[in-house]
Amino acid sequence: MKKVLRITGKALLILLIAVALFFGVMYLVTMGDYQVAQTVQHDPSIPHLEINGTTLHVETFGSDTSRPVVVVHGGPGYDFRYLLSLKELAEDYFVIFYDQRGSGLSERIPAEELNLENSISDLDAIINHFAPNKKVNIIGHSWGAMLSSAYLGRYPGKVNKIVLAEPGILVPEMASMFQERTNGLAAEFSFPLVWHIVKSWFESLHVEKIDAGAKNDYFLARLIFDYKGENHPLRGYYCGGRLPEEIPIWRWGALAAFTIPNDNFDDDGNFTANLTTGVQDFSGKVLFLTGACDTYLSKDFQEMNMRYFNNAHMVLVENSGHYMFSDNPNACNRIVSDFFCE
Repeated sequence: MKKVLRITGKALLILLIAVALFFGVMYLVTMGDYQVAQTVQHDPSIPHLEINGTTLHVETFGSDTSRPVVVVHGGPGYDFRYLLSLKELAEDYFVIFYDQRGSGLSERIPAEELNLENSISDLDAIINHFAPNKKVNIIGHSWGAMLSSAYLGRYPGKVNKIVLAEPGILVPEMASMFQERTNGLAAEFSFPLVWHIVKSWFESLHVEKIDAGAKNDYFLARLIFDYKGENHPLRGYYCGGRLPEEIPIWRWGALAAFTIPNDNFDDDGNFTANLTTGVQDFSGKVLFLTGACDTYLSKDFQEMNMRYFNNAHMVLVENSGHYMFSDNPNACNRIVSDFFCE
């Protein structure tokens, strides 16, 4: 028995030494200058606005005498950089972009302040600030379309027209369909993927801690955007499954990305939020934009989402996937502009 214990002890010691050596070597070989962008907390030159006790990165284009158009980005955790092609609408509209709380270049805040209710409240505060006496047009993409739908149901009288570009799950009944199509956005195991995860995590240890979210923001961005393997869980969003070399984003908000969605699930992992409550009271026009190449949130999926809205119609954006505003910006601007002019 003592001999077995000695052998086991030696094996554990060797394993611990090997793990320690691996960590030490990986820490050394991944040393480098890894950075994330500063937020409004540290760079006052970033255009910003104090909203509901937090500071948001906000930029506007066009004349404030024109009809306001509020652009709501996806994620959660993204920022509006990938939607900046929509600033071309500023020739005819007052276009308002903002990074949602805890995301992009906006202030990093505690997890307990990151939820759907506060996200709706922030959007309402943005609208009240820039258009206190006008109905606004809204363009929401992906998660931003989900948030915009929830806002529309809460404040239908404040909206003139709304564009919902490939919203995901709007009602609990759609959750199982989304999970089945995307495999829960889980990647199949592969050694290249594991290596990418490990290397990215070690790199994040060297990121300067300019704020509480810096290291995790870097890690998640590397994890999602820089891996190009065939088993990438987001391939269904792109034409031919080809991930772009670069996705335009200033900075990921990792805490927001994980915390806000959890607000909509119960303890058993079931989606419980109905983001269409009240939208039946909206009498204006609703446009669903759908990327022709997307195999996840495609035409049939959006037709099911459309059932909850009055006066809704869909337009397919050719040669584009889920990120249609980057894939085919000219077509998107034309379609949206025509819709707003109807």
